Amino acid sequence: MSMTYEFMAVRLNAEAAPPAELGSLEFFQRAYSFSNDGFVMSLLTLALTLALELLSLDSLRAILKRKGGTKLYLQGVAFNIVNNAVFGPPLYELVSNKWMSAPFSAVGRVAMVFAIILGHSIGYYCAHRWMHTRPMYWAHRFHHRFNVFVVPVTANAVSVAEYAIAYMLPFIVGAHLLHPDRVSMWLAVGVVSLNNLLIHTPKLADASAQMVPWLFVSTADHLEHHKRLTSHYAAPTISIDRLLACVFGKPSGWNAEFDAAEQVSDKATPEAYPVESKDK
Repeated sequence: MSMTYEFMAVRLNAEAAPPAELGSLEFFQRAYSFSNDGFVMSLLTLALTLALELLSLDSLRAILKRKGGTKLYLQGVAFNIVNNAVFGPPLYELVSNKWMSAPFSAVGRVAMVFAIILGHSIGYYCAHRWMHTRPMYWAHRFHHRFNVFVVPVTANAVSVAEYAIAYMLPFIVGAHLLHPDRVSMWLAVGVVSLNNLLIHTPKLADASAQMVPWLFVSTADHLEHHKRLTSHYAAPTISIDRLLACVFGKPSGWNAEFDAAEQVSDKATPEAYPVESKDK
């Protein structure tokens, strides 16, 4: 463990290579190499997804037993690979090339990590709320086909449009505005990626409801969102819902009906919701 920590510390504090021309062969060679922190992050994310999936076998079996469940699950795995391993690394390389600063002090890094995570929370919240409107729900529908039963694979089982707009764009805009250093960017992305997996891990739901502080998104919160669609929009770290409720009160549409077959009624049994859903 200490050797791994020392290796990552040396790696992240090393001087960055000169930027490659955007879209060039060198750019993409770097993007899909271990010199790109984003490529390393994508592999770690996929490995941790697998580990947490092994802790969620009951939910996985429930998905596979349902009508169309095997197909849905395999599509989700495919989206994980495409989003994390194909689209993610070049976008991270873009940030590294254009907006990365020289190393900060420890205090500067702490402040920067917090700023990036807060910015991502706000950006994700805005994009997520937008995708819960009728004109944009097409981009988010696949993610909500995991409604009654959710597994860690669900975390990155999103359309390419959703991955670009809600997952990556807040990081890109944040990096452009804040110019983080290599360590602070790595840590912020790592915290968000880890929490995204944890809030999609059903075995953590009960413990999270008791242990996660009020300010943050719990697994229980997010699993409720997967069922009801119209509550707990914030994810995966800071609960923007609760911060807004402090100022404006709980929205009138909280837990309201939404015209989508993926929404689960409070009174329905799991068997009432096959995963092969269509518009009402």
